[in-house]
Amino acid sequence: MNTTPPANQDAATLLRVDNLKVQFGVPRGGFPWSGKATLRAVDGVSFNVRRGETVGLVGESGCGKSTLARAIIGLAPVASGSVRWLGDETVLPGAHRDTSRLRRDVQMIFQDPLASLDPRMTIEQIVAEPLMTHGQNIARADVQRRVLTMLERVGLNAQHLRRYPHEFSGGQCQRVGIARALIGEPQLVICDEPVSALDVSIQAQIVNLLRDLQRELSLSLLFVAHDLAVVKAISHRVLVMYLGRVMEFGDKREVYGTPRHPYTRALLSAVPVPDPVVERARRHLLLRGEIASPLSPPSGCAFRTRCPDAIDACAREIPQPVTHGAKATRVACIRVGDVAKEAPLGNR
Repeated sequence: MNTTPPANQDAATLLRVDNLKVQFGVPRGGFPWSGKATLRAVDGVSFNVRRGETVGLVGESGCGKSTLARAIIGLAPVASGSVRWLGDETVLPGAHRDTSRLRRDVQMIFQDPLASLDPRMTIEQIVAEPLMTHGQNIARADVQRRVLTMLERVGLNAQHLRRYPHEFSGGQCQRVGIARALIGEPQLVICDEPVSALDVSIQAQIVNLLRDLQRELSLSLLFVAHDLAVVKAISHRVLVMYLGRVMEFGDKREVYGTPRHPYTRALLSAVPVPDPVVERARRHLLLRGEIASPLSPPSGCAFRTRCPDAIDACAREIPQPVTHGAKATRVACIRVGDVAKEAPLGNR
């Protein structure tokens, strides 16, 4: 499996997210007359995606992964920070900018394959829709040819053109969703938990398909998931989130081989290893308590209330990601130099 990042990485940045914050006003106590509380879904996230690479975005449910993905393409409101596409600011709070280029160059694959497809449209109409939406003046015969070519690329064929979504399995519907995302020749595809709703036997097929398409089409992927084994199989770099903040971001081999943040170490220690000898020798890190509410996050480090290595200073300051290691992994932990480095998965 070749997951070597592209050469000349710094010069090949497609997407740059800087200090992005997404907030929602929600009724206090669940009642509309009790006033509004601020839910910080994404709290100061910064990262970039380079040409031809996959960035995996992982974390527990509710950590802000999907909200971040949606904010990048303008489907969630941005409170502050910026999203730059090829150096141009495209998504800013209160700004009315032309995002047509971003919407053409960046496409999304959604979590629920059937719910993301219009049940009244045929597969041909669904896959062809982006070509019409973005105003491309293409002859009908050329549209049909491109749709069929893309369907064949994702493992479907001409017999599926006139059929409707309800006639397909979940895996087939996700293949249709992939074809729809790629028909307009985007440079970046955001995959929002694309395999979590599928059977385990189908998940590997979809991951392998995405990896093959990325290589063939020179795509960049932002792959959102909570399954660390899936993310490891497809990603070049991995970003770990907790309560809307970045805990660790770096090269996959560094993050999985020598995780530096206590939260990353705990997540990886929970991933089962097929070898029973290795599994018995591992030290599992159990997190105490429950994940805090984003309506009232802890002071200082968001993870400190569950962290086995927390000290008093962790409550006084919000740690900013700083660079560690040969691969320039960024870690948001004031104790990163003191915490022992382990490799829970037993490989790099």
